[in-house]
Amino acid sequence: MVWCVFRFNGSTGSSLTGIDVSRVERLLAEINEALVVMNDLLGVGEEEFLSDAKSIYAIKYAVVKIVEAATIVGFHILESLYGLSAETYSDVFKWLGERGVVSNTVSRGFVRLVGLRNLIVHRYWDVDDLRVYREAKGNGLATVKRFIEE
Repeated sequence: MVWCVFRFNGSTGSSLTGIDVSRVERLLAEINEALVVMNDLLGVGEEEFLSDAKSIYAIKYAVVKIVEAATIVGFHILESLYGLSAETYSDVFKWLGERGVVSNTVSRGFVRLVGLRNLIVHRYWDVDDLRVYREAKGNGLATVKRFIEE
C-alpha cells in the first residue's frame, strides 16, 4: 500500500528522509476503508441508489474522506521530498503527476474528484446526487484504487 513512498529513492521505509511512513500508511488505510464503503454503495443501480437517503449521504462522506486523506498524503510527499507547498487540493495532484509520483491518469482523476469534493463541501450549486453517483462510479473508484497501488 505504501509503494508510492518507497519508489522515490529505492530505500526502505525506515530510511526515507522526511516521510512519516506510519502516517502515510494510516491515511491510506482510511482511504481504503472509505473505498470499500464506496464500492458497496455503488454496487446498485442509479434508481436504487437515489431512493436511499443514507446511501446518498454516505457516498458523499466517502468522497470527501478519500479526497481529504489523499490530499494530506500528497501534501506530505510534496513537502518532504520536494520542499513544495501546494496552495490548492488540485495543485497537489497536478504536482504529484508532474513529478511521476502518480500516473497522469491518477493525477487527472483526482483533480476531478477534488472538484466533486468541492461541490459537496461548498455547495457551489445544488448538489446533483445522480452526478455524484455517476462520477464516483465512473472513474472515481478506479482512480482511488490506482492511487493506493501507485
